[in-house]
Amino acid sequence: MKLSARLAVAVLALSSSMSLWGQTSLATITGSIIDAQGAGIPAVKITVTNVATKLSFSRESSQDGTYVIPQLPIGPYTLEATAAGFKTFQQSGINLEVNQRLRVDIRMDIGNVSESIQVTAEIPRIQTEDSSLGAVVERRRIEELPVNGRHVFNLVKMVAGVQPRNDTTDGFAEISNQAFSQMRINGGPGYGNQFFLDGAVNSAPVHNEIAVVPMSDAVEEFRVETSSLKAEFGQTTGGIINAVTKMGTNEFHGSAYEFLRNDSLDARNAFATQPDPRTGRIKQVLRYNQFGGTIGGPVWIPKVYDGRNRTFFFAGYEKWLWRATGNPRLGTVAIPEFRAGNFANLRDGQGRQIALFDPNTTRVNPNGSGFVRDPLPNNVVPSSLIDPLSARVLAYHPLPNATPTDPFTFANNYIALVPSSSDQGISTIRLDHRLSDNDSIFFRLSSTRNTRRDRGWGLEEADPVARNDQRDNHSIIANYTRVVTPRIVNDLRVAVSRQWLPFLHPSFDQGWPEKLGFPSQVPQDQFPPVVIAGVLGIGQASFSGGLRAQQYVQIVDSVNITSGRHSIKTGFDLRWSRLSFINRVNPSGRYDFAASLTNNPQVPANTGAGMATFLFGHVTGGNIGVRPFPQFRALPLGIYVQDDWKLTRNFTLNLGLRYDISFGPTEMHNRFSSFDPYVMNPETRMPGVLNYGGVNGFPESFVNLDKNNFGPRVGFAWDPWSDGKTAIRGGYGLIYTISEIGHTGGDNPNSLGFSIDTPFQGPAGVPAKAFQFSQGPDVILQPLGAAGGPSAFRGFGVRYQDRNAVTPYMQQWNFTIQRSLWAGWTVSGIYSGSKGTKLFGGNYNLNQLDPRYFSEGLALQNTVPNPFLGQITTGPLASATVQRSRLYLPFPDYQTVQTFGANNASSSFHSVQMFLEKRFSGGISALVSYTGSKLISDNLSDGGAGNAASLGDFRIGAYNRRLEKAIDGDDVNRRLVVSGVFELPIGRGRKLGSDMPKALDAIVGGWQMNTITTLQSGRPLSVRGANNFTGISYPDLVADPTLPSDQRNANGWFDTTAFRNPANFVIGNAPRTLPRTRAPGMTDVAFSIFKSFSFLERFKLQTRWEMFNALNTVNLNAPNTSFSPNAAGVNTNANFGRIFSAKDARRMQLGLRLVF
Repeated sequence: MKLSARLAVAVLALSSSMSLWGQTSLATITGSIIDAQGAGIPAVKITVTNVATKLSFSRESSQDGTYVIPQLPIGPYTLEATAAGFKTFQQSGINLEVNQRLRVDIRMDIGNVSESIQVTAEIPRIQTEDSSLGAVVERRRIEELPVNGRHVFNLVKMVAGVQPRNDTTDGFAEISNQAFSQMRINGGPGYGNQFFLDGAVNSAPVHNEIAVVPMSDAVEEFRVETSSLKAEFGQTTGGIINAVTKMGTNEFHGSAYEFLRNDSLDARNAFATQPDPRTGRIKQVLRYNQFGGTIGGPVWIPKVYDGRNRTFFFAGYEKWLWRATGNPRLGTVAIPEFRAGNFANLRDGQGRQIALFDPNTTRVNPNGSGFVRDPLPNNVVPSSLIDPLSARVLAYHPLPNATPTDPFTFANNYIALVPSSSDQGISTIRLDHRLSDNDSIFFRLSSTRNTRRDRGWGLEEADPVARNDQRDNHSIIANYTRVVTPRIVNDLRVAVSRQWLPFLHPSFDQGWPEKLGFPSQVPQDQFPPVVIAGVLGIGQASFSGGLRAQQYVQIVDSVNITSGRHSIKTGFDLRWSRLSFINRVNPSGRYDFAASLTNNPQVPANTGAGMATFLFGHVTGGNIGVRPFPQFRALPLGIYVQDDWKLTRNFTLNLGLRYDISFGPTEMHNRFSSFDPYVMNPETRMPGVLNYGGVNGFPESFVNLDKNNFGPRVGFAWDPWSDGKTAIRGGYGLIYTISEIGHTGGDNPNSLGFSIDTPFQGPAGVPAKAFQFSQGPDVILQPLGAAGGPSAFRGFGVRYQDRNAVTPYMQQWNFTIQRSLWAGWTVSGIYSGSKGTKLFGGNYNLNQLDPRYFSEGLALQNTVPNPFLGQITTGPLASATVQRSRLYLPFPDYQTVQTFGANNASSSFHSVQMFLEKRFSGGISALVSYTGSKLISDNLSDGGAGNAASLGDFRIGAYNRRLEKAIDGDDVNRRLVVSGVFELPIGRGRKLGSDMPKALDAIVGGWQMNTITTLQSGRPLSVRGANNFTGISYPDLVADPTLPSDQRNANGWFDTTAFRNPANFVIGNAPRTLPRTRAPGMTDVAFSIFKSFSFLERFKLQTRWEMFNALNTVNLNAPNTSFSPNAAGVNTNANFGRIFSAKDARRMQLGLRLVF
């Protein structure tokens, strides 16, 4: 069945039910209503009213006095309970957080309804209703904690159990930075995290990368769920980051701000000790400005519409401009006389002339072997022999602009100091409307555009490395909530998360081949790259451009049902994911010009020049590539039911079950192939066949449908003394991720058979040109696709995707004791663990030599007749002989059989965590998070985070995976984060000087200090290197390499003598990571000082001074871990164990922020 048909069937089937994911951005109030004797009171009307919008929501208590009011927008509320024969109960000070289930118990006294009991005390912030683990970062912290670049999700790192992938003291992260998205949460792989914005998916299909990073001033708060997720959460093996945007209120509120950074405010890096001799600078140039504003309120059109208490809007826009100039680029370009063909001054480094020979005179040596050529008279290429296309292209080769570092070779006679730039705009608009007491809707559109320009050498269209990127991301959501009955609430949501990322060379799609006069058969994609030996190239020689377009279309429906002591939530989450990816590699050809065609074939030393070959127009190598534009699709679906069962007034049982299934992925036109190692090739009678999607009965989907993904969830929450001040909680969940496109085609969609390169090469065995430059290649090959047959690429490397791979899953559990202390402080002690199974890990070569053959020793390198001679006619396996070891490989007629999308990793995680928190009150907000943990894995268990590169030394992982089990390379066993906002208690309206004169308050009042301080241990090191014929680069470990702390420094971080080259044909015994030998840890203090000025009653102006790595701590990076033994087993790497760089030194940022 086609994927579009599956989508239609699924939508029709599910639209008749009420299902998943409810408004995870909303909150719930629940509790019990009792009389003076403790008996439940039925039929009590409970009304909660949002203080800011005046929107009210009402329910009635059940027969036993319990009540639940779901689907409430977050924010401050009041509560009122009325019943005949009882005094009215009124509670203020209720503040709802994202995805919170808050318990508010009510005791009503006998009396008249006109009488009231008012309670103003703040509700204790103790989680007594569910077992999930996480933390909320509220608006005050988002807006005021020091974050470089004001990237709101940088604050996720404050939560216990969260470990960012990038340990940085700078804090600046570009929008949708993939590495930042893939932080580890409670041991889960980074690609498994899910980001939500207003309850809708805010991730891209490839590795769940963030789609839209909202501006900080537009975010109300966000919640990080780290363990024991409820059944409504799925398709993740990590954590949930759920942000909620601000909505308008009955009053107009907003902000305007600007922040700036400048290299003059920054300290130099510890390793930047000397100014650059070419620029005189010791620091790189940096100019950074970030500015924007927000406004929100009721929709109000004078004399036309008054939206107070009914219709609200919120809008915001932010822009940042980043300009940086790095170290200057030095290169070598042809001097004017060389460009004219006069090479009389062509010399080597010792001043000796380099002779040139005429390639047009190449002929067989009449007096011996090989070939001969005639010398060029006077070392000059005659103008009549200069290729006309070479002359036109040469006009784009720059002239020298610097004194060469070598007067004979003219080396480094060109310098380029060109700034890079990055501009970004973020916009958000949100509309909320109350249709009736039972119906409400909201719509939000958030967009980002990031434009980055790397000017390279400043040569524009002819630049070898210049690149233009423009990332357009969008998040759109439309939501409708309906109160069906007082006990049933339905929520329907449609959302789109989209990313459009073209990365282009400046010459892309501008018809440069035609402009330059290339022959008509050359495609018009880019300025064709010209690679000239010995000088700076012309044009981009690796790619001309590409595009990654990905999208989620999400349809979500959920229903909340209140029945007695049961609060039931059930629903579905249907996502249609799409990915289109293309990376054009030399689409207009790459043209190489080596010195080999202008040298002396008999005595090539000190003869020949690539520039001379270029002027003659004799192409010596290169290729032209043809790539498809694949379009991948998948249809993941989740269905769940969750029952929060109030067994007693102080004990809640959380029971849930979720089912996940993913249809696909497929490629829209079946442009994919996969090697099957377990099928006999009918053409060769050997194991291994190349299958093509949708051909000869091979399925369209990359993997078989996994129908067994049932994920139970169970937890409890107990308030032992029924006072709302203590909670004992625990939970367990089994959670499946989806076989997302990023692991089944997104990394390299150019599947075998559907892309091809036409090599440019001269006649075999003859030192002659491939073709004349101005005439172009005679033939440009086109991909054969499925017509290539099952033996296509025999003799070369192929890729293998296991069709029977099961869906990765994570088991999570936690046990928590939480206690409310004094003055709004709470403390939590936690044990949390997880176990990952069938996780996506590092890919490896399935075509490995079984170590049982190592006993044959050097005989494995003996040559034997090639049994495939004549069958394989091109490539390395077309020779007459092969090494003996080749015949022992599982697939001897292939080079490598690379796994792809391999879910072969497992992990285990155990941790002790602690939270000490105070939400903002009395001028103080604080969060202290500590994590002590151990993460063990048997592979690159975060392979989806860009680590899925080939593991050439996978320790014969195909045969013995136990050898790879070790402390994970991402393990940070101790991490402490202290964050806080502290208003100095001096000034008008504060404890000291509350009535001081305004003039004095302008000086001594309104001061505030803020910090995020991080201390963490280093990650374990991995040492590689062996020279013992195995091809497996693990050395022998003969001692503990860990040095005492007082002996560790940049010149020697560990004991390098602890490693030894293994004996020949013996696998080294060093573990994958060294459990006790770790990279340097990190101490980072981000600190800021604010001064606020209040004026015109509603306005406040903040001046900000923010510092990152405020103490200018030298945080060393990891040491060199390359053990490089020679044939005698002696290490030859002088940098082994040494450190040559450090993280950023102190950075400063100045800002102004106006709020009203």
